Amino acid sequence: MSAHLTGFMIAFLGWIPPLAIYFAKRNTSPFVRHHAAEAANFQIMMLIPYVFTGVLYVGLGIFFGNLVWIGSLLIALVWILSIVFGVLGASGANKGAWYRYPFSIRLLK
Repeated sequence: MSAHLTGFMIAFLGWIPPLAIYFAKRNTSPFVRHHAAEAANFQIMMLIPYVFTGVLYVGLGIFFGNLVWIGSLLIALVWILSIVFGVLGASGANKGAWYRYPFSIRLLK
């Protein structure tokens, strides 16, 4: 459950705690391995929109100062998306379900 929740607390570095949990506990429990891998995969995939919106934010700030709010709004939307799916994953893990994120790049299995 902590692998899912720590992902959105650190925003664009949210892939580090689930990956650490995955490597620490992958041989002890298939359930923990599954949830840590799912959380790490999702947070690694979330790096793509974080980087895109970060570059957009900086670009708008440099070239169009009065439009920088668009970049801020997009970063907030990506973070809210990460929160919603992280809470759904943590809730599934807490209930004992084998939760899978609806869209994610499956790097760890």
